[in-house]
Amino acid sequence: MRLLAAIFALLVSVSGSAQALPATTAAGNPTIVVGVIATLSGPGAMVGQDSVDGFTTALKQMGGRFANQEVRLVAVDDRGSPDMAVQVTRRLLEREKVDFVLTAVSQSSMAAIIKQLLDAKIFILNLDAAPPSLLGGDCHPALFELGTPPEAINEAAGLYFATEKVRRLVVVGPDSPATQTAVAGLRRFWNEDLVEILRPRHGAIAFKEEIARIRELAPDAVYSVMTGGMGVAFVRDYATSGLKSEIPLLGAWTVFERSLLPGMGEIGLDILNVGPWSPDLETPHNKRMMTDFELEYGRPVTSWVAQGYDAALLLESAMKATSGRTSDREAVRNGLRRAEFASVRGGFRFDTNHGPSVPVYLRRVAKDAKGRLSLESRGVLIKDWHGAAVPQCPMRWTDETVAAKPGTPGAAGATSPKPPKPPQAPAPAQPPKKPPVAGGH
Repeated sequence: MRLLAAIFALLVSVSGSAQALPATTAAGNPTIVVGVIATLSGPGAMVGQDSVDGFTTALKQMGGRFANQEVRLVAVDDRGSPDMAVQVTRRLLEREKVDFVLTAVSQSSMAAIIKQLLDAKIFILNLDAAPPSLLGGDCHPALFELGTPPEAINEAAGLYFATEKVRRLVVVGPDSPATQTAVAGLRRFWNEDLVEILRPRHGAIAFKEEIARIRELAPDAVYSVMTGGMGVAFVRDYATSGLKSEIPLLGAWTVFERSLLPGMGEIGLDILNVGPWSPDLETPHNKRMMTDFELEYGRPVTSWVAQGYDAALLLESAMKATSGRTSDREAVRNGLRRAEFASVRGGFRFDTNHGPSVPVYLRRVAKDAKGRLSLESRGVLIKDWHGAAVPQCPMRWTDETVAAKPGTPGAAGATSPKPPKPPQAPAPAQPPKKPPVAGGH
């Protein structure tokens, strides 16, 4: 398969033992070794594979090098299991002298392996949602979060509902703590009447009862934080029931990525969702990323691809700042903190907790120039998001501590975070002509 062949071109995916491709490296020009711990098989494989393939796409564009140092990738597959994550992480660290580790695993797997990784004294770049404490009181100088946290999406949704003057809202989400966490994010900026939280049974593929209840409650809007196949099925039922034209639906991005849209079909057109990236963004690398990725892998670019691509750009910028040296940990850390790269997602920098400060977008399901279901940006909901947990992190770094020495590549313009301010409610994004946006009275 093209997917497996492409992964093998730059990495070896292993679950039981860590193997790596041979690297030819000039004398005095040591290889940079990047370990990858990702879910590459099973139900969560889409996130892991897209993250890894996004990273690989950027690395291939750079000729397989960061700052003229050859890069070798060694990947392990946790198969979606925290126990397996512990095993493969131990084997990876025992058998490879890695300089950096990329993680694209579930929160439970990340919680299971984080101590191993921190004890190994390597830099960790997380591409999926980290346990919230790792961006608060348990933050660490070696851990950097590149993925857009779920709280950013939910807070942006709350800002949207506040801007659109939605007074009565129904939330639909899984029967898990994630739904309550989503509501807490909404509540940071939206404080109107939460009419009801509907929690369909796990694994449901039909939502007749939920649809009937929404129709009975007649809210101004519905916010879905359903994920996976359940999320896609809910959107499909919502649209076919006729509610799509009666009560606007806003969704979280993980159900509206381009690779999932065919499962909804054209009935998903015009539905709004909140996400960390959009295929039509006019960012420096976006078009090239999309062209090269789709030619190589034959599938659409997703936000997970964009986050993996950004990770490669970040590492390359850090290696430029140290002239390719990985031995000086403080210099590498400062190079990462400066984050001097042009993100395909728009602006990107790190707050003092090493969490991302990023834009969050309103998107609409639409067709692209080739008639395929895709996404279009309808505006920026939050231009420069900051996590509420930033003040809880004990790390305090300043411009002086991250500024490169005079003459060091990337020294000019090095900046560090200022104390985050709560984002202001954005100007209303231009609504689609149909269906009407939430609260559009």
